[in-house]
Amino acid sequence: MGEQTKTKPPVRLKALLRERHWQTYRTFSAEYDKAARKVDPSLVGRGPSRAQLHRWISGDVKGLPYPDHCRVLEKMFPGWTAEQLFERVDDEQDAHQGVAAPAGPTAATAALPVDAAVATAPIRIRPYVEAAFDREHVAIDFFGFSGETLHGVIQEPLDKIRAGQLKPRSLTLRILVPDVSKPMPVPCRSDDLGDDPEFRQRTSRIMLRHGQAILDSVEELADLGIVDSATAEIRVQDCPPLFKLYIVNNEEVFFGFYPIRQHVVQIKGTPHPMFDLMGKEASLFRHTVHDGSAVGAQYVAQARQWFNTVWETISREITG
Repeated sequence: MGEQTKTKPPVRLKALLRERHWQTYRTFSAEYDKAARKVDPSLVGRGPSRAQLHRWISGDVKGLPYPDHCRVLEKMFPGWTAEQLFERVDDEQDAHQGVAAPAGPTAATAALPVDAAVATAPIRIRPYVEAAFDREHVAIDFFGFSGETLHGVIQEPLDKIRAGQLKPRSLTLRILVPDVSKPMPVPCRSDDLGDDPEFRQRTSRIMLRHGQAILDSVEELADLGIVDSATAEIRVQDCPPLFKLYIVNNEEVFFGFYPIRQHVVQIKGTPHPMFDLMGKEASLFRHTVHDGSAVGAQYVAQARQWFNTVWETISREITG
């Protein structure tokens, strides 16, 4: 006898649609437009095609849909993130969970409304940043360690602007990184928690490489007149960068803590055992003014206020 083909479990979106009796294309489209009208009226009528919806509910997609689709889906299913909606999970489990959080509320959160008690799953920031460049005016603020991941997520949109594929009128980037010319509590030597000047010099080279690449790309856009206004500025400050923060178009905030790991770095052939900040391992969580909750709008407002106070008070231009 041949091997029996295993049936893949459905994505959560399919189970939730069936639970609400929204599984027909006409009904789904009507509900999609209702949610889109609350998120952004310009998104009404721009839902997925019939074939695209089929790919969604069958799980035959790579990654997530475009960010605008994700925003509308999250409005349609409060308490679920786009990432959770496209997870493959047990059908019976979904049917009984309804629109509640995947994990039941603890005693401390049982009395909270669903949108306040649900923990948002970590997300990938790249599609959200790329979508931000579709706007007429693009503004991104970043607080973090080296700026390496920032460079990674914005370089492609910057290249698309240069190629004429994206056409914002203005672009503003503000980048806050630590002053690595001075000793810091972390990164530090793992044996005695002391400062390692050679490691800081290495970090400085990484920061300058990625930071300068960003500045050069933005400056080129301005010099070529591709955008009406394009500015990028990097400032340093003395706070330990224990977390990273992105503020995108003053409407979305992505926040994550840097895990601290011990690893050995080879510098000039010499091992340097360090406790270091692992930026690529940071899990980012999204907060937005578009989620319909007061919490999201307040979080974004406080993040903007905090960034501005650091920028305007204790940060300074890089010298030397």
